[in-house]
Amino acid sequence: MASYLKRWRQNHAAALALADSSSDEEALNVVEQVAGYADFQISQDLFDQNSESDDRDLSDFGFSETVQSSDSDADASFSDNEVGLKTLKEQLSTWATSNNVSKSCVDELLTILKPQCNVELPKDCRTLLQTPRVIEYSEKCGGKYIYFGIEIGLMNILYHKSFSLDFVEENTLKLNFNIDGIPVFKSTGTQFWPILCSLGNYTPFMVSIFYGPSKPSSLEDFLADFLTELDKLVLEGILFENERLNVQVNAFICDAPARAFLKCIKGHTGYNACERCIVHGYYKDNRVVLYSEETYTARTDDEFKAWRYPAHQSRITPLAASNIPCVSGFCLDYMHMVCLGVVKRILWFLRQGPPECKLSALQITQISNLLISFSGKLPSEFARQPRSLYDVERWKATEFRQFLLYTGPVVLKQVLSKPIYEHFLSLTVGISILLESEFEIRNSYLNYAKDVLEYFVRKIKQFYNDRFVVYNVHSLIHLADDCRHFECSLNEISGFPFENHLQSIKKLVKNAKNPIVQVAKRMQERKNAEVTGVKQKPTFSVISTKERNSCFLLKDGSYAFVKEKRDNNKTLVCQILKQEQTENYFTQPCDSKLLNIVLVKSRQRMKRRNVDVSNIYRKLVRLPVEHGYVLIPMLHTMEQW
Repeated sequence: MASYLKRWRQNHAAALALADSSSDEEALNVVEQVAGYADFQISQDLFDQNSESDDRDLSDFGFSETVQSSDSDADASFSDNEVGLKTLKEQLSTWATSNNVSKSCVDELLTILKPQCNVELPKDCRTLLQTPRVIEYSEKCGGKYIYFGIEIGLMNILYHKSFSLDFVEENTLKLNFNIDGIPVFKSTGTQFWPILCSLGNYTPFMVSIFYGPSKPSSLEDFLADFLTELDKLVLEGILFENERLNVQVNAFICDAPARAFLKCIKGHTGYNACERCIVHGYYKDNRVVLYSEETYTARTDDEFKAWRYPAHQSRITPLAASNIPCVSGFCLDYMHMVCLGVVKRILWFLRQGPPECKLSALQITQISNLLISFSGKLPSEFARQPRSLYDVERWKATEFRQFLLYTGPVVLKQVLSKPIYEHFLSLTVGISILLESEFEIRNSYLNYAKDVLEYFVRKIKQFYNDRFVVYNVHSLIHLADDCRHFECSLNEISGFPFENHLQSIKKLVKNAKNPIVQVAKRMQERKNAEVTGVKQKPTFSVISTKERNSCFLLKDGSYAFVKEKRDNNKTLVCQILKQEQTENYFTQPCDSKLLNIVLVKSRQRMKRRNVDVSNIYRKLVRLPVEHGYVLIPMLHTMEQW
């Protein structure tokens, strides 16, 4: 229902924008009348396709959780300057491609518009959208394959109006790549395997795509075009505005099965599955456990390339021939490993695990009621409000992240025993430090984050049991190494933006007839309509006098609560709370004030003062507790003020 309403608002705003901007009075009246009808047809088409599409919201994977982003994108697509220069035909083309409107809906809209206005319009949407008649693809790897190219996607970003060379570090473009499979339909096993590339905080673009009944049968053939062009770009760079820009591979961001496929190594259920150290697991209770009291020997890129780990490697990967470091160059994606892995496993053990850690039905109900009580109290940047633990099987990655960083430390404090609660906090503290976007702050506590995550893994046997330490849990001890190696926070090397884009690719498919060709045609239609799809992550947050959007951490370390907005929202009248007026919410494994997490007692005296928006450092999550409330900085976005 939420996806439908979002889509309805987007198309409604776009259709009205066409009407407002048109100089033809007849066309204006017709488009305004049709706006509601078109919305109905779009929603009906989406409903008809529901059985073949995934029901996940694009914002489930966290790339942009700002609720207002969809409306703002729609408005941006039809700014006054752009619309004024376009004919009605061009505007319709942009509207249809921007909103991924179905062919049948556009055809019906054209049928209604054509006889009632003097504007020359085609009868068929394929003429309007300049849909290519033929899409060339090759048959290989057991399926169909199309290669688009890396340089084409990079030039699309470089020539985007919002791009600035100030964004480029040391005249170098640092690229992140993602390769993963995604099922196309629920009723069949067919799947896409696209290669995605991202530059900074811009939307990922597609380098190539494979479609078949399973993953590509030949890794060498699948990567051949990609590695050939990548080697050329790394060697020669890209010429942009008479300046040579270097190209560098920053990281491959994939989940564990995809990493095993690309690196030709044992899967995450193998005895020698760890990608960073030499540890031999053992089999217990139908799972491979990677728990050892011994010191781990680290793997190296050189020995991996020389195939010195026969128990870990099945063969030499073609990536090694392109000098891609297959140990340090592949990051451990915290979205899959921590959110969908460790946090989900903790909640499963608490609900139905062994007796030593399993909670009673009363305790589960107590936690669930507390979570539900926070619904509507989280800031608007959260696409999903808290749900009950009884729905944990249906939680998305963003909900597990929400529990780990924000709601979990509050709801578990009243239920878990103190030792188990402090053990959970060690995971929260460690991940919070690694998510810190400020380099100096994160780097100063990086060793501590590594120590506290190692403590979490080491003590698991005491609070749960040793079979808890599967691949994802063991890999926590290596997570801080990624932040040190890539010199960035986990936000910048996470799979959230790529998973988000995978879902947008899937939504380009309307039926089961040659899905890979449908994707290629939709991409060409967007190019013809000059809808690039290039977007930067929003650099704004919602500021409101409403409680859930009114709490902010200032650069001087004090806490501000917005009561009034002035000067076109540039000046805020706030109640100010100083650090010394707050208390630590927890003291183990460290003081919560280290992370700017504080407890505020009720009826604190605060002074009012004007605050410039530029003095805001980070938005806060405000959660009510007994005799006060807890303030927790938002860490899961890279937005800075």
